[in-house]
Amino acid sequence: MIKSETFLVRANNHTQQLITCSFTDILIRNLYVSVIFFYRRSVDYDLLIDSLKQILNDFPIFAGVLININKNLCLDCNNQGVLFSIRKDDCTLNRVIKELPTIKKNRLVNIINPKKAILTQSPIMTIQLTYFSCGGMTLGVCWHHSIGDMHTFMSFMKAWSNTVNKKEYIVPLIVRERDKYIQKQLKDNSITVPGVRLLSKIEFLKLVFFIPFIALNKSNLYFYFSENEIKNMKQDFLEKTNQWLSTNDALCAHMFGIISELDTYNKKRYLSIVINYRTRTELPQNILGNFVSTIDILINQKVDPFQLAQDLRKSVDNFQYLYMNLFATKKYIDRNGGIQKIDKFIPIGIDPLKRNLLVTNWTNFGVYDVIFEESNPFFFTSFGDDVIPWLSKIVKGFSNYGLIYSVPLPTKLARKLIEEENLRKIHKYRVQKEIMPEFVEKLEWLL
Repeated sequence: MIKSETFLVRANNHTQQLITCSFTDILIRNLYVSVIFFYRRSVDYDLLIDSLKQILNDFPIFAGVLININKNLCLDCNNQGVLFSIRKDDCTLNRVIKELPTIKKNRLVNIINPKKAILTQSPIMTIQLTYFSCGGMTLGVCWHHSIGDMHTFMSFMKAWSNTVNKKEYIVPLIVRERDKYIQKQLKDNSITVPGVRLLSKIEFLKLVFFIPFIALNKSNLYFYFSENEIKNMKQDFLEKTNQWLSTNDALCAHMFGIISELDTYNKKRYLSIVINYRTRTELPQNILGNFVSTIDILINQKVDPFQLAQDLRKSVDNFQYLYMNLFATKKYIDRNGGIQKIDKFIPIGIDPLKRNLLVTNWTNFGVYDVIFEESNPFFFTSFGDDVIPWLSKIVKGFSNYGLIYSVPLPTKLARKLIEEENLRKIHKYRVQKEIMPEFVEKLEWLL
């Protein structure tokens, strides 16, 4: 039996603000992000709500609405409120996690419809607090991607956690005109290759009419890599390349190589890695918004994972000089119709027609530090239906141990990946006698 109530939570003190969104915000205006934090110990909802009212004073973008003004997308921080739900579920957390890929999404997260949110000025963040019979709880959060990126969201979550725990938090920086602020803070550069491409009329029609079909004809896969497995992988890459490589370099190259080998697509494609460029530019770390870009590496069908990992390392180390294409992208959009024709552009990394693989790495955002009183999260995951395949994520595994790589792929290709022979290739660095965490052994969906 499931019982619930839903209401709006508003800031205690509110100052009206109107924020003009950046072209990046507009490019992703049809996307939402949804995640779940799992806790063994429940926390009183009154405490969570009272603390939320306090931090919304400093994070008003989450309690506002998105509106179109003179063909510009704007964030009206009008304190309409965060849509908050409290639910009681007779199930246990263990059973929910066991059935996670198949349960209804609205059981744990109140999913936002991004287009409808703009059209009707409805809430752009939802929080669903679910209490389970075992004494545990989940926090399912969904936000409109145009509000901000994962860095922005985690700034909000850490502030919420700190407020509950009576600690100070970093006050965020909110700018009124995001594009103008970036242009003042960052210097234009010589990079001329944009991070988007203009769709032809035929491609545009294909996306419009085939996305519903593509969405139905995909399967979500989840692969677990233990700490020891990652260590062995990095050691092999080090020996083969004689170069230090990050976990992200090695894992992305490893998985992209296997996916490309099994796919029947015989053309060049991109591997795109999402980069939070606050850390690689002079932008303040506390600024809210979508300050992310991608490293887009064009690769032949036959992939050398070791060379690819080296290319990734070089690209990340020299991001500001090789891939900081913010200005090139804006100029390209302006030359081809501007914001008014934004529907005709598609980011290189989010391009199902070209079967490009996008990888977002959330392992360094401190999701397991979102502690409320004595309650620590023991599991964190993204949760929702990606409209299109190829948008993959890397998150920390149970209790902050190991990694989970999740990827939605066309069903035919997904079936190939989970064949026994190919699973052996994916886990070639796993020691067979290694004892895995209890959840990893029990969950059939965790490969």
